[in-house]
Amino acid sequence: MQKNKTFWPYGIVISIFAIVCSCAYTIYYSLDYPVYMDDYYFNKYQNVDNNFNEIQAAQANFRREFSFDTTPQIEQNGVVVPNTIQKLRKGKIATIVPLNQNFNIKFDTNSTKYSSKILLTRPDSSEFDRELNGQNINGKLTISDLNLTKAGRWQIKAKIIVDENKTGFYQVELYAK
Repeated sequence: MQKNKTFWPYGIVISIFAIVCSCAYTIYYSLDYPVYMDDYYFNKYQNVDNNFNEIQAAQANFRREFSFDTTPQIEQNGVVVPNTIQKLRKGKIATIVPLNQNFNIKFDTNSTKYSSKILLTRPDSSEFDRELNGQNINGKLTISDLNLTKAGRWQIKAKIIVDENKTGFYQVELYAK
């Protein structure tokens, strides 16, 4: 009879126990970090998933008849500030805007009869989300008295509604510094 002990059965049991513990810890840890609502379409993901084809058709109808220039025109104290563009990672482009100063943003459109929903957000969190009021002034969507108090990336997400079958969704990157 052999008296040498082998420890591989203990290793298998310990490995299975470690896997179960790491799964439980992952679930416990993820409960503190909920998935934020993807707000590109200004709707819950279930509604977007159920109506995605209709949303895409409304976007195509909007783009066929209307234009929306996603390059903003920035005004500060009534003076147009020249756009300065900065390349971000992965080929994204952002417009540089002033930090801790009031400014206005204008987007060119070729329509005068529409309603809009506008959201100012940071891409990494919904903590700083703010609904903005957009006004249609001479065919330009104008957002007044915008003040970014934190440096870094910001996004303006816009939903422009002409009617039920013509809806446009746009996202503009801003970089405050």
